[in-house]
Amino acid sequence: MPCCGQKVVVDEASILNIQALTKRRSPGYVVPPTPPGEGESVVDKARDQVLAQTRKQFNQNFLGDVAAVLGGVDPKEQLKNLQAELKSDARIKQLEKELAEKKLKWEKQIKDLPQTQELKQFETRVKALKFDVNNPAELAKNLKEADKIIKEADAKVKLIEQTSKDVNGDINTYSQAYKDLENMIQEDIRDLQTRLKLPKIDSKEFSQQLFMSMIESKLVSLQKYIAIARKYMPPKKTEAEKLAKQEEQIVPRRRGEGKNYRFPITTGYPLFWLKHAAISSELGTSELSGDIKGEILDLTTDQVFLKRPTKINLAGNFPKQNVHGVDARITLDHTTDQAKDGLVLKVAKFPSGDYMLSDSSDVKLGISDSMGSTQLVAGLVNQEITVDIKNQFNDIKYQLEAKNKHVQSIIDGILKDIPMIDLNASVRGSFNDFSLHINSNLGEELAKGFQKQLQAKLAEAQAQLRGIIDQRIGKERDKLKAEMDKTIGQLTKDLGVKKEEVDKVIREAKAQIEGEKGKGQGKKLEQEGKKLLKKFKLGGG
Repeated sequence: MPCCGQKVVVDEASILNIQALTKRRSPGYVVPPTPPGEGESVVDKARDQVLAQTRKQFNQNFLGDVAAVLGGVDPKEQLKNLQAELKSDARIKQLEKELAEKKLKWEKQIKDLPQTQELKQFETRVKALKFDVNNPAELAKNLKEADKIIKEADAKVKLIEQTSKDVNGDINTYSQAYKDLENMIQEDIRDLQTRLKLPKIDSKEFSQQLFMSMIESKLVSLQKYIAIARKYMPPKKTEAEKLAKQEEQIVPRRRGEGKNYRFPITTGYPLFWLKHAAISSELGTSELSGDIKGEILDLTTDQVFLKRPTKINLAGNFPKQNVHGVDARITLDHTTDQAKDGLVLKVAKFPSGDYMLSDSSDVKLGISDSMGSTQLVAGLVNQEITVDIKNQFNDIKYQLEAKNKHVQSIIDGILKDIPMIDLNASVRGSFNDFSLHINSNLGEELAKGFQKQLQAKLAEAQAQLRGIIDQRIGKERDKLKAEMDKTIGQLTKDLGVKKEEVDKVIREAKAQIEGEKGKGQGKKLEQEGKKLLKKFKLGGG
């Protein structure tokens, strides 16, 4: 262990002919494990971070739920003990109450309109008008009264028109609320469908559920290595982290405990710096041996001082494992307070082994003996992660076991036309909160096949749910509709009658007034004519 001031700088190193699971020529020394500290380890925390996100989106029994519907679901049977509070049921009761309140309001508005007796008074007042041109004072008075009557009648018309407008607005609003009942019924059907776990046939959801655990394991491994790298090669501290460290150091340590001092480097070298290391392995007797070549660049305890990221490059094959075309490029850049880690990994060919896509009691589906290829591109800047994964599996053998023979036959028919699987996944966000998108041709083809088979079943189940809802709310809904139609019909009729009565009074009043005016003008012309004739001595007498 270096003492104060001592540094280790390695210009060139070689780690050659690495062999795995081979017998050693002499016993080696195994470093004892680090005593467990308080709380979770870095690796455990990394795993839990990923699982906390993926498990929220994972349904282990997804394919089993779909198969259960395909095998036969009886919503009536499942709903026997399901006392659901239907939104449509509650809304009908609310509409009944609103209709009763509005009915009283509308009746009062119609009652406040001009009544028959009031309209007859207009007729009486009009008949009393006399337009005598020989009596200017009386003529002026009657003309003024006629104008007043017309204005009062027009005001009554406007009152009826405004009342009609207000009432019709209420009627339209209420009628729309009744029509919206159908939307609530559909919402009730969706809610009950969710309670019954009737699955949605969605290709993205199929892919997500079938391959979630596979992508999950890759993310867990990635996060573990990133967490370890950042622990042993910490990035430059931010100002906030420096301040927090200073505040922590203000509290004195208990006597008897030692303290590690780390002196800042201003010149010279970091505590440890491996400039270049060549890596190789040759095919040997071990089953895990392979032909590998690679290098490690600038592995150090202080990247911030060196201002050089650590790079690891590996390429090779493992023929005995049937793994070919391995190419890995790793960059760990912790030279600033913004840590940047990157990985590009390609494997041209590898055996997939056995992998379970669904392991429920209803349906067990797995793949085996297939050959796969993969490409993974990952980046982590501070806590923001981007991951893109592309996989392909060929020559697949499916392992299928379904409890229901009909389901077994259907899935078999779908799988026989899918000899190759494409699987793509992308991750965005942080390890504490990321979005995960998975798609595959297997998910798409299964969704299409199930959609065709399940459509009739889902339609039947939804029809039964609709029947259950109609049975529960049908009578009340029909009763509400009948009462609504009756109330609105009577209301419309009453408003029409009132409008017609007032219009009739106004027409007759105006006609009578114009008639009286005409008579008065006629008498005046007759008198003027007689005067003119007398003047020219053409009149009799």
